[in-house]
Amino acid sequence: MDGGIAIGRVLGIRVYLHPTWFVVFFLVTITLSSALGQEHAEWSGTLRTLLAGGTAALFFCAIFLHELGHSLLALRHGVGVRSITLFIFGGVAVMEKEPATPRAEFEIAIAGPIVSALLALAFTWLAGAAGADTPVGSMLGWLSWINFILAAFNLLPGFPLDGGRILRALLWARSRDFQRATRVAANVGQWIAYGFIGLGAAQVLFYGNLVGGLWQAFIGWFLLSASGATVRQAAIEHSLAGLLARDVMNPDVPRVQAGISVGSFARDLVMRGRRWALVEEAGRTAGLITLSDVKRVDPEQWETTPVGRVATPIEAVVTATPTQPVREVLTAIGAKNVNQIPVVEDGTVLGAVTRDTLVRAIELRGGGLP
Repeated sequence: MDGGIAIGRVLGIRVYLHPTWFVVFFLVTITLSSALGQEHAEWSGTLRTLLAGGTAALFFCAIFLHELGHSLLALRHGVGVRSITLFIFGGVAVMEKEPATPRAEFEIAIAGPIVSALLALAFTWLAGAAGADTPVGSMLGWLSWINFILAAFNLLPGFPLDGGRILRALLWARSRDFQRATRVAANVGQWIAYGFIGLGAAQVLFYGNLVGGLWQAFIGWFLLSASGATVRQAAIEHSLAGLLARDVMNPDVPRVQAGISVGSFARDLVMRGRRWALVEEAGRTAGLITLSDVKRVDPEQWETTPVGRVATPIEAVVTATPTQPVREVLTAIGAKNVNQIPVVEDGTVLGAVTRDTLVRAIELRGGGLP
């Protein structure tokens, strides 16, 4: 998950609020307000609502710190972090690639639960200092409990939870087989997901707890979807094992001169099914233009705007070498959100790896794990 309402940057990492965050913020506020009403009937409704809303807001701050813990360790191990998104199930840090070693995987995964556990201890101490029966103390007590639950839940040993990544790190260190370790951890994650779905159904059928049961089943469904996606991703990466960029690149690279108009590019290439082209100027490759670049130009200025003016300079284009593993190229396409990566050797563009060429390579190789 990547995107939503941008709320800022921390250490160069974009931070987003997904629209579903507002749903769970509202539900947490209502639930806590009701619980506070049962514990402290003497408090006014306004006070309970303010405390519940403040607790929900601080809870999501704690989730952000949990994800920031992952991100800091990822950056320490040379793994770029594209964004942190807060959403209905908590938060997710979107990393640009997988860790290079089992130790890096373990340290990145364990960082989040450690942060949550430390926050739980800190809130416990602060609640005691403030007094458990005071409004502030009650709020801090809830935050302590919620962070403890967050740490414990994330340590369950199945993907996509932190415990699943810890399990993968241990299996990877033992077997030296990253793909098989991923598959085992993801399969465990699927069984945990089925467990949550079963518990949710039991809550509804045997205890009449419709809201709680549906929420547990919803969490199970999310875990099942995420772990299934991990299995499919592992299968794709396995199918590409051993392939280099030169093995899958398309040597037929479209090229246009920098001086032609955006309108000519749109008519001559885009209308023929081409969505991008290298831009040539003075006998060298100067940049790359895509359909997205065309859309940024006012249609009334298409005929007077040369493609060289709107193209991405070649120095800023993501490229690959002929001997670069295809799995790394696939990761780069996803991390940089591009549709094509030129293959360059000694300054010469030999071809390009595109999403289409990768799909064909995966289909030809079977796309399955042994």
